[in-house]
Amino acid sequence: MKKRIPLIPGVPHTPAQGGIPSAPAEGVILNNTNSNTTIPPHKPVLCSAVLADGKEDSWLEYVPENLPAGKKPPLIISCHGGGANADLQFSENSWWCVCEAEGAIAVFPNAGGQTRSWLNEDTPPQPGARPSMLDVFTASPDGRASEENHHIKFIKALIGEMKKKYDIDEGRVYMQGMSMGDIMTMMFSRVCGNLLAAADCTAGPSPEVALFNEDGSLKGYKCPVPMYQSRGELDNIVIAQRPGQEVTTRQDVNAGNREFWLRVNECDELPRLSILGVNNFAFYTGKKANLVYRDVKHRGHGQTLDDSFWAWETLFKGCRRNADGSVTCMDTDASAGDRDAAAFCEGASYAYIRNKKYRLEGPVFSEALSNFNFTTREMEEVKRDLYVPVSALGQVFGVKVKPTQEGKAALIETPKGKCEVAMESAACMFPSFLRAMFMPARQRDGVLYVPIRWFAEEIFGMHVTECDGALYISDHHGEMSKDMAYLIRQILA
Repeated sequence: MKKRIPLIPGVPHTPAQGGIPSAPAEGVILNNTNSNTTIPPHKPVLCSAVLADGKEDSWLEYVPENLPAGKKPPLIISCHGGGANADLQFSENSWWCVCEAEGAIAVFPNAGGQTRSWLNEDTPPQPGARPSMLDVFTASPDGRASEENHHIKFIKALIGEMKKKYDIDEGRVYMQGMSMGDIMTMMFSRVCGNLLAAADCTAGPSPEVALFNEDGSLKGYKCPVPMYQSRGELDNIVIAQRPGQEVTTRQDVNAGNREFWLRVNECDELPRLSILGVNNFAFYTGKKANLVYRDVKHRGHGQTLDDSFWAWETLFKGCRRNADGSVTCMDTDASAGDRDAAAFCEGASYAYIRNKKYRLEGPVFSEALSNFNFTTREMEEVKRDLYVPVSALGQVFGVKVKPTQEGKAALIETPKGKCEVAMESAACMFPSFLRAMFMPARQRDGVLYVPIRWFAEEIFGMHVTECDGALYISDHHGEMSKDMAYLIRQILA
């Protein structure tokens, strides 16, 4: 970022649980499981006007204190979740920080209406009724992504209003939305994507019945759009399934939302992966536009305070909509992926090493380490380890692996000396110090296997994270999320 943003101390506050959320009082830092806030140097300005269909709509505008002279500012549109409003959306993300650092302008539109919903603003629910999201989407053959949708007209007109008011850079208009605002961003991207340089869909996701026809073809869209999708690992909202296909997990629905834009943007290559702490990324390069997917470990339904920065740094800052309608997508430093990482998953005959798929000598399997409990007098499983062919150590760590004793043992030449392992032995000689692997080397179908986690951590000093039968090795700390495990299993299938 170009400008360092000073942090202003706030007052700790725990909001009441349940009900419709609201923005914190002035000067209050709000922190809970799904929300967090920052305090900007000045307040956004509330504006209102009749921009579409003869209806008055309102929005917040945030303009940084010192816009760079002689440069047209980018525009960021950020849509709140269902039942919320622009005040809450402004306080729960850090777009104002991006504006101050990058010389951008941000607007936060209000859905308005009695329901404060981007989908059914003119249809207040009956007392005690909870409208079905599935009914809302299936009531329209295009999944409500239509130019007749008032909110699409409103945001389209709002972009025009900002162009006139601030002479914004028409090639650098970005849109983001949280939850139902994600769904609104998805709809707008399909109908008016030609107005956007990139979009950020946070926490949604859109029901697959709004994206796919029964034959698997894509429902209407205008053009490719660079897309950033952000999810929380613990988010268990499953809105609706794909036509004719049962969806049982949130990961399935996330995959469908990912698939829609991968197909539109023609992202045919396998992604670059990166796990940075709790942030799990997949970076896809497309023939027509790129896609960035982020899943956050330990996070539920909501937007993280740094989501704005991740979207900007990994995608938005490198994207522009050109005058001919095409998109320029330049990779950023933040979207390079982990260059020396490796991924394995149970049952797969492939590994993903330095973001390339490699065939292994045999399929990966897991085995349990058990311990005798002297209190219960029973054997108890302590952990499970993934086993990979010993030859995979050469592919992952760039070392020489030499089979010995007719393939029942092996020598691994590391920079610190040779390791020796042998079938049905839990010992590793390294180089003349006997180390206990706890799990013995195994031989299956003539292939010698070793526990990969032990070698990665104990011999090569790497970091390892595991989730749902998938394992990821890198040179830095990371915590694999369920969506990343899901994605790795798809890649290695």
